[in-house]
Amino acid sequence: MLKALPDEKTYNFFIDDNIFFFTELCRRRPRSIFDHHYLAGLREAHRQFGTCFTLNTFFHNWHEPDFDLTQFPDTYRSEFEANAGWLRFAFHAYSEFPERPYSEAYPEKFAEHYDLWRSELVRIAGGSALMAPVIFHYFDAVPEARRRLRERGMKFFAVRSGSGIAYNPAFDQYEIPLDIFLNRWRSDLAGIRDLLADRIGAGQKMLLVGSHEQYAYPHYARYIPEYFDGLFLACRMLKEHGYEPVYFNELV
Repeated sequence: MLKALPDEKTYNFFIDDNIFFFTELCRRRPRSIFDHHYLAGLREAHRQFGTCFTLNTFFHNWHEPDFDLTQFPDTYRSEFEANAGWLRFAFHAYSEFPERPYSEAYPEKFAEHYDLWRSELVRIAGGSALMAPVIFHYFDAVPEARRRLRERGMKFFAVRSGSGIAYNPAFDQYEIPLDIFLNRWRSDLAGIRDLLADRIGAGQKMLLVGSHEQYAYPHYARYIPEYFDGLFLACRMLKEHGYEPVYFNELV
């Protein structure tokens, strides 16, 4: 059985749907991973606010179907390993579509897809950079997929909404409501500020914060020019109110 929840103020920041930066690094081959604007922005957030990120990653790029992680070189492995204290990777799904892959589309393929992903990420970034996720793509998963990820360290299971964290003995997991997906607020920085202020003002000790990678790219149809403004705002508020950045799966 899992340990009791800590009493300190903490937050876990994950970003879903990562594959674009892998695609672009593979094609451009810059000297450093931080020559890419997305990873450079995350590193700056870490430098300023201490934020630790989990990048929930696809194996295949649905938007550019000729790319998957098998094509990515191991050139940057030492750099990923050097930053594994704050930048980690977790399994999300084989690809962005179909929707609800492990609850409706092809739940029987979960183990196959996970193994494909893990094999490549260990080669690309090293085992120390891997982390169990706190969320499934589209949230839901069949019990077998959920059990398999629990065996691989998924101690927290994000749900769309709820009144608080609840322990589920069937899976030996804490079910935790997602507090905010930053990209859903788009350019509404005041909305981000107000929602987080509400959670903080209510005395909530553990905050689960998320976003999606694709909205950081000008070529994406729903690009958010203020993407990093919202991300920095959230990180700044949490630091100012005494929340420590952690990986929830390491707490219990």
